[in-house]
Amino acid sequence: MGLRSRMRRGIVGGFMLLGVACVLIVFAVASSFRAEHWVQHSLELQQSTWELFSLVQDAETGQRGYLLTGDRSYLTPFLEAKTQLPVREGKLRSMVTLSPERAGQQAQLFELIAAKMDELGRTVQLRDNGQVDAAQELVEGDAGRQLMVQIRSVVMGMDQGEQDMLRRRSASMDTQRLLLMIAIVLAIGLAAALAYMVIREGQQHAGALARSVQALEHEIEQREDVEAQLRQAQKMEAIGQLTGGVAHDFNNMLAIIIGNLELLLRRLPGDDPRVQGPANNALNGAMMAAELTKQLLAFARQQALQPKPTDINRCIRDMSALLRRSLGENIKIETIQTGGLWPAFVDRAQLESAIVNLAVNSRDAMGGAGKLTIETANTVLDRSYAQQHLEVTAGQYVMVAVTDTGGGMSAEVMQKAFDPFFTTKELGKGTGLGLSQVHGFVKQSHGHIKIYSELGVGTTVKLYLPRDFSEALDEGVDIHGEEAIHAHRKVLVVEDDQDVRLFVVNALREIGYEALEAAGAEAALRELEAHPDVSVLLTDVVMPGMNGRQLATRAKELYPELIVVYMTGYTRNAIVHNGILDAGVRLISKPFTMVELGREMLAAINEGAAERG
Repeated sequence: MGLRSRMRRGIVGGFMLLGVACVLIVFAVASSFRAEHWVQHSLELQQSTWELFSLVQDAETGQRGYLLTGDRSYLTPFLEAKTQLPVREGKLRSMVTLSPERAGQQAQLFELIAAKMDELGRTVQLRDNGQVDAAQELVEGDAGRQLMVQIRSVVMGMDQGEQDMLRRRSASMDTQRLLLMIAIVLAIGLAAALAYMVIREGQQHAGALARSVQALEHEIEQREDVEAQLRQAQKMEAIGQLTGGVAHDFNNMLAIIIGNLELLLRRLPGDDPRVQGPANNALNGAMMAAELTKQLLAFARQQALQPKPTDINRCIRDMSALLRRSLGENIKIETIQTGGLWPAFVDRAQLESAIVNLAVNSRDAMGGAGKLTIETANTVLDRSYAQQHLEVTAGQYVMVAVTDTGGGMSAEVMQKAFDPFFTTKELGKGTGLGLSQVHGFVKQSHGHIKIYSELGVGTTVKLYLPRDFSEALDEGVDIHGEEAIHAHRKVLVVEDDQDVRLFVVNALREIGYEALEAAGAEAALRELEAHPDVSVLLTDVVMPGMNGRQLATRAKELYPELIVVYMTGYTRNAIVHNGILDAGVRLISKPFTMVELGREMLAAINEGAAERG
């Protein structure tokens, strides 16, 4: 009886301790959720502050564009900022009520933004009234710049304050999680002891409790992964918007620089290295800048994609010679192609560029010698996978995997691999935009990209591209074997920027076309009426008044045989929707070289002839 009594007392005491442990678990879970809520609040407050700053920056950019050009379309960011600022300020104000330590900074920020918007509004009003000099004088004054400096300083101060608060809250969250783990361990131990003391059934209950605890730990890990993905997605989106805007602004300027340098080189005496050398260096630098803008647009997901049903196995076979030239003879290339591979809905040219980028990265990782494997397969990403990766839509995909035998990546490097300008190469050996460009292309194509790597073993990058369910495959158009005579072809160039228009006209004449020009849509229609023998309409898309798409529609109604080619430095416009080029549209993106212009014109003329024939 004494043993039984002691056991009974031990069981009762054990249940009491287990109850205490359960209370601690509930308290720790609740505290952990509160800590996570405050961490999320800090992140949202930081994001809202920088969004407010971005709105003011965009408003100033639009104001400068309007003052310089007089084109009211540049005022769109300014007008949007006037509309959105009250809403964003209200959102920030509601957040700051939970963070009273930011109240003073918030009030100062709102006062500075109001002063800045008033200064921008005064310059716009002066420009509207025709007082260009007065508006320019106000811009050149130091008041506006000082306001932006003060706004940035306040925003950075708020951001730094929240960073400090975030560190404290994160530390608090870690403490709560530690308490939770201690309580869980205590509960497991007590449950196991009770199960041993009572009966076998108690042991089974203890095992069930252990499995529940593991599920809880797994759920916590999943929550942390999802939160990390969300923060990464928000960061990439914000950086993408900034880089895309910068790239757009440079395209027209680079088109003028590259075009005129090419024309200059054609006309300079070829036997004078003192002239040819600097000119060639300038052209090379401009071409590198143009390539950088293309990479920035790719990362920002603002390319004009032309996705079509594509046989990826055939695409890789066609690339074999290019890959061998790019990688060198010390890289062994092996391809594993799945039979019955589904067609993918993707822009073939951009896919080839992405594969080359991955292959070159692999070559560098292998130090110029090793084995590169390119594999294709049909893949289904299920709901479970999609739940673990926020940006993935469950469904059928065509997978392309590029595997190398290099040194591999650490977890820290993999986490930053897609960040723009991040590189592990030596200074001057790379821009850090290769993987960023691939990431942007895959995401814009509604696909998925994943890196698997192990130090000392190698790296695999998998591209998941959406399956196409149509029946026809795009076999591509081979224009190289066709005879196409451009002599006596008459081209009408429509471009509101005089410098760009002058370069395009001179370039067309240089490569053998007869070129006419018009500064706008109305002038272009008059030129077409005066010259009905015009074969090709080469028009800018974004123009004041009637845009390029509207002009092309009017011109095709009058002259159905007319071939239309668009040129633009922007992708979010009348011919590109959701990042995809409208069907039947031929586009050449600024900046472009004379060779690219000639190739595009030749392809358009050949396609037009094929359609009529």
